[in-house]
Amino acid sequence: MKRSLLWLETVLALHLAWALVFLLPLRWLGGVRSPGGNPDPVPPPVQARARGVCVRLERIASRLPWHSTCLVRAVAGMLLLRRRSIGGAVIRFGVRKSGAALEAHAWLLLGDSILLGRGEAESYSPLADLSRHLPP
Repeated sequence: MKRSLLWLETVLALHLAWALVFLLPLRWLGGVRSPGGNPDPVPPPVQARARGVCVRLERIASRLPWHSTCLVRAVAGMLLLRRRSIGGAVIRFGVRKSGAALEAHAWLLLGDSILLGRGEAESYSPLADLSRHLPP
């Protein structure tokens, strides 16, 4: 794909993700379950392709004139991966205590690799996983 089309596709995915997160009920995104489990192994070429998509998403999102939350970025990443027929991505929600308040974070996983939100994910306790197709 041409560079300008990839940019446009990513911006549109971020807009759609924002609408899904802030305008529709969470159940439209998929099913929620306890975090963890044994993820299906992902072949290295697929993992590399997914990582490239997410690196581009992070780069473009950071250059836009508005801020995209971690959840919006994770949903946009999942949409872009599905568009490339890369299934099995999971959005993980986590929390941490900051003084008297709880802070939340979302990150995108494929197999056992964190694709989006890695820097912050380690300081959060996993709470739930969201996926389109969850195993029982």
